[in-house]
Amino acid sequence: MLVDVEAGQVVDVLPDRTCETFAAWLTEHPGAEIICRDRATAYTVAVREAAPHALEVADRRHLLWNLSAAVEKTCHQHRDCLRKRAEEETVTGVPEPPPMLLPPAELPRTQIIERTRHATRTSTACWRSAGRSAPLRAV
Repeated sequence: MLVDVEAGQVVDVLPDRTCETFAAWLTEHPGAEIICRDRATAYTVAVREAAPHALEVADRRHLLWNLSAAVEKTCHQHRDCLRKRAEEETVTGVPEPPPMLLPPAELPRTQIIERTRHATRTSTACWRSAGRSAPLRAV
């Protein structure tokens, strides 16, 4: 699928993902300045052949794929030293950081929250006046 990113419109749908098909399309539609493409090598060859002056860029999705593949490959290559380091930290007993004391969570005073608090208090009072334990906890 070929998309004009600036206009946000589909320009064409190619019948396949071959170098020849994309190169033919680029030749028939000259003037592409920036080509945002996926990682298919066929597209690189087609751009070099039919639009050599166009700038090739990768979209965010494919950049993230490239990054995740590189991280996975690096972790795989260094798994022994990573495992050894993790075991060393376990043996030496790295101290846990002290717990963070956070202030108690308090909901903001908005109209809907105040109505809900009032309704809860009212229903709790009704249940108690009827001699029952309240089914809801007062807010």
